[in-house]
Amino acid sequence: MDHGPGHAHVDVHALTTAVEQRVTGSPLDRIEAALTLGNELTISADELVGHFVAGARKAGCSWTEIGERIGVSKQAARQRFTPLPAAPPGALPVRQARLVACLDAAGRAAVDDGSAEIGTHHQLIGLFKEGAAAAIMESLGLTAAQVRDAAGELFPGGGRPAGLPADLPPPESAGARAALIGAARLAQRAGIDMVGPEQLLGALALDPGSHARRVLNKLGTSIPAIKRELECYISSSRVRRRGKKADQRCSFCGTGPDSGVRMVAGPSVWICAQCVSLAGEIIAEGDGGTGRA
Repeated sequence: MDHGPGHAHVDVHALTTAVEQRVTGSPLDRIEAALTLGNELTISADELVGHFVAGARKAGCSWTEIGERIGVSKQAARQRFTPLPAAPPGALPVRQARLVACLDAAGRAAVDDGSAEIGTHHQLIGLFKEGAAAAIMESLGLTAAQVRDAAGELFPGGGRPAGLPADLPPPESAGARAALIGAARLAQRAGIDMVGPEQLLGALALDPGSHARRVLNKLGTSIPAIKRELECYISSSRVRRRGKKADQRCSFCGTGPDSGVRMVAGPSVWICAQCVSLAGEIIAEGDGGTGRA
C-alpha cells in the first residue's frame, strides 16, 4: 500500500542493526534482545495510538467507534486509553497495601546506603518484600542480596540531605515517581483499578533507561521472561473474539482466551491460573505463612 511520501515506516534493517549492536553473543541471545526491543516498541506504539484516540474523543467519536477501529470492545478501549485522573501535586496513584509495603522497604534500602533519593533501584530491592513480583524475580534466579549488591556497584549511595533524621527515607527521585505513574498506566491497560507490585516491576523492567533496568541487565536477567510472567498483570487483550470465547475472560485481571493462560470457570465468572496462584500467596500471607508448605 502506498501511504505517500510523508509516511513513516518501521525500518526493519535499522532495528536489526540495533539488536546486533546490543548483543554480540549467541544467536539465542540476539533473539532475546529482539524481544526486548519489541516490547519497548509496543509501549511506544500504545502511546502513539493513545495520542490519536484522545484526538478522536475531542472530535466527538464514541468509545464504540474507537473500539471497532482498534478491534476491541468499547469497555476495553475506554479502560486502555482513558487518561488517569488528575492528581494533586505530589500525589501518587492509588496503591495496594502490598505495594505500600514494598515502597516502605525501598525507602529503608535508600536509608541503608545513605542515598540522597529513593531511586528505581531501591524500588526494585523493595519489591522483594512481598507479592507475586518477588516470586517472579526469585523464579528467575534473583535474590534481594544480589540486586542490592549490583545496585551498590552501579549507583553508590551518598549525598544524604543534611538535617534529615537518620531513620527517615529521603525523597523519591524523578525516575521513581515516573515508575509509579508508569505502573498505574500498566494497571489501567490491563483493566485493573489498583496498582500493585506486579505493575511496578513491569514499569521498572520495561524502561530501558531506569536504574532498575540497568541492575537487571548487569545481573543478566531476561526482560522478556519478566514480561511473560507479568502478562496477566500488565497486558490487555488486543482482539476480542465473537461468540462464547469472548466471555472467557478472567474476572480479576481481564486476561482473555487468546493469552494461552489456563482458565477455570465458576458461576458466571472465570479466573486465570496466575490469579489463582496470586490468591494462594495472599491467603498464605494472611495466615502468617501457615498456608505455605
